[in-house]
Amino acid sequence: MQVVLIAPFLMRFRLCANTFGGEVGRALREAVTEAVPGFSPQPEGPDSPLLFDYHMSTGGSRLSGKKTVGTVELEDTGSLWCRFEPSGHCYVVRTVEVPDREAVHRRERALVERINPHVARWTDAISERMLATGLVDPADEAAMDPGRLLWWHRVLMDPPEGQEPGATRVYGVERKIHDNARLRFGDGFTTLVGLPPHRVGEVLEGVMAATGEWIAVDEANRLVSARMLRLNDARWDRVADVDRQFAASLKLSKDLALRDMVRLEESRYTVNAGAVVMDAAMERWAMERERGVLEVQLQSLRDILDFHRTMTQYRRDERRNRLLFVFTAIALFQSVLVWYDFAHEGNNTLGPALRLVVVSVIATLTVVVVVSSLVSRRGE
Repeated sequence: MQVVLIAPFLMRFRLCANTFGGEVGRALREAVTEAVPGFSPQPEGPDSPLLFDYHMSTGGSRLSGKKTVGTVELEDTGSLWCRFEPSGHCYVVRTVEVPDREAVHRRERALVERINPHVARWTDAISERMLATGLVDPADEAAMDPGRLLWWHRVLMDPPEGQEPGATRVYGVERKIHDNARLRFGDGFTTLVGLPPHRVGEVLEGVMAATGEWIAVDEANRLVSARMLRLNDARWDRVADVDRQFAASLKLSKDLALRDMVRLEESRYTVNAGAVVMDAAMERWAMERERGVLEVQLQSLRDILDFHRTMTQYRRDERRNRLLFVFTAIALFQSVLVWYDFAHEGNNTLGPALRLVVVSVIATLTVVVVVSSLVSRRGE
């Protein structure tokens, strides 16, 4: 039985909203070539521009840069197909021949032990070079662990009777994928029945696109949740802290918006069998619901920040009003003393009766101004 194993792993950097264009893709290609010994990049495009069945996301490449794809030879493992993306999401693919499903898991454990040390070295070296360019941001602590294989997704090619797992046979989402070929997509497994070999690459493309979508949405939920937890440690009575929280949350929203834009652009170019796989994965993993949860969390974060900013503004206005009241009272007391001194000062050209009239008029006008101000505020 032939099985294609796909495993994602993450870099220590992420695409940020401050950088657009192909610079990230070019820098990534140079970093991978320097950091991965024995890496052989595959050609970036078709041999002929008239090959209509070749699909490439030109819009996504302009936003995030091109992916770096190729093979690497490992002494203890053999040839691995690898894909490195400017988003920081990467994949290794290995095709194995096994007698049964149990042998798949034994082979997976052996591959993890052999590949993980290489992945850790690649991640450190590539991430160091990419972060030094200033084109990407460091990955947040809330993201999944970088530098190791996260999980395996197994694509089973025409499994014998009794060897198909329940994840696809019972709980999988079934689709017609090509003529009489069928696909069943489940958690951790994809079963292909009757698919021509030249369409397998499209299926793998769809699996990686769906996996990247799941990782991106999951990481966005993690980042928003972590941002909400950090709000508990903020000093909301300090304007500088409030502004810092707002700036961090604004940057998070911009970065997530860019990543979502890139994913949507890339998904438009996932066609044919890959699009069928993508559609089945979105249904099986309930990605629309997860997107809805993410939108609710982002809106909740914005509401919380708006509330705290309003409360901070209210407290600042309250302190300002209290200070105004104190200074006004001091000025009023000084005015009373001046009036008293004016009314009883003997060394004055005005007579006592005239001075008393002047003081009475000023006091009356002051009372009228204060009362009219209070009445107008109560009317509002």
